[in-house]
Amino acid sequence: MRECSSTTMASKYGGNNEMKIDKKIFRKICNVAWNIIVTLSVISLAWYFMSLFMFASFKVPTPSMVPTLLPGDYIVVNKMAYGARLFDFRKTIRHGDISRVWGFSEPKRNDVMVFNYPYTQSWDSVSFDVLRYFVKRCVALPGDTLEIVDGYYHVRGVNEELGNVEAQNRIERVTRDTTCVSRPDIAYWAAPFWHPLYHWNIRSYGPLYIPKRGDIIKLDTINAPIYKKLIEWEINSSINNEGNDFFAGGEPLGQYQWEQDYYFMAGDNALDSQDSRYWGLVPEEFIVGRTMMIWKSKDIYNGDMRWERVLSFVK
Repeated sequence: MRECSSTTMASKYGGNNEMKIDKKIFRKICNVAWNIIVTLSVISLAWYFMSLFMFASFKVPTPSMVPTLLPGDYIVVNKMAYGARLFDFRKTIRHGDISRVWGFSEPKRNDVMVFNYPYTQSWDSVSFDVLRYFVKRCVALPGDTLEIVDGYYHVRGVNEELGNVEAQNRIERVTRDTTCVSRPDIAYWAAPFWHPLYHWNIRSYGPLYIPKRGDIIKLDTINAPIYKKLIEWEINSSINNEGNDFFAGGEPLGQYQWEQDYYFMAGDNALDSQDSRYWGLVPEEFIVGRTMMIWKSKDIYNGDMRWERVLSFVK
């Protein structure tokens, strides 16, 4: 009886020890799993916060910014430069649906910017597509008066080189006959295309006033061809006219006060770039941020890495 009792007691205590060891291992596994979950959650939140408020990455698909950016460059865009945007990407975005947090600086001429392309449906109307981005160089700011003279960008009262001067040297030699015969890929005429009051082209353009928030313009048959689609975007209504009188929603619209700042964007590869010369100005709300650097570069034709471009800053 005693032997039986002793064996039973030993088995009983040994079993308890095994259970205690199993519990310790289980607690360790749970702690490790919890630490992993917390770490991954913190990393995910940090990445989401950085993507939303600080930085974004984009791949350059076209040669419109050559030689500054090449097809296959992966660029880092600094959202903090002008302030990150806040909006509900699940709904159709209209003017006023986008807000911006405080930024570290104001946009400057010659900044290379990434923005949502404003003319996704047609060049006659402004629309917002959260998945469509362009990268161009800003050559004129709100309140500027821009001209293109012999292919060169000029802002009245500003003495600085704008855009890629080497490309503008080539445009200086372009003529209408040149584009039609030897270079049919070059679009010679600029917006507003073939308008009886405007014969703007890539060599002779403007003067064009870039709207600034708070400015008031007269809406007539002279200004309407240039600014009508921008005003329609701001008021979310179509504009009609009877002669020289303009109406929005049945109400007279003889003048208009701008609610938004606008920018003129140009590609560095000026002979092969769809930019503001053709489709118009970019609303401030559409700007994502300033291009900061190239973090990776891969030749789109052979897949080779272009190591000399990796981690180079964009100017």
